Amino acid sequence: MHVGVIRLDAISHQYGSQILFLDASAAINRGEKIGLVGPNGAGKSTIFRMITGSEPPDDGQVSIDRDVTIGHFSQNVGEMQGRTVVEETLFGAGHVAEVAADLHRLEAAMADPERGDELEAILEQYGEVQARFQELDGYGLEARAR
Repeated sequence: MHVGVIRLDAISHQYGSQILFLDASAAINRGEKIGLVGPNGAGKSTIFRMITGSEPPDDGQVSIDRDVTIGHFSQNVGEMQGRTVVEETLFGAGHVAEVAADLHRLEAAMADPERGDELEAILEQYGEVQARFQELDGYGLEARAR
């Protein structure tokens, strides 16, 4: 049975003596829009760190479907480094953003007259990266970000 795109199964987590979650479970299904609300210190940011994989639960499991890309904004707006909200969304799009950066790097390499002798290898690599970008629906990413 396939339930949820993101699943938190029986997670427990605490900081020192403060218990944030004890055997908690939740599922976010494809197409759902959710909001996570609660007082300061309730564990909202901890849940997001668990979902992004930057902090594991003490017990239980966080599962994310293989075809899901997790992107997020830090609460620290200063980390946006002068990017617009759309640019930051694209930057935070996980693997697809990395593939887009590879495409831009290869495009610059193709335009570099000093790398003319490498052009065939660069074009071959560009084709592979472009296919991966299309597979990840990278061309639709900017429209979705907007």
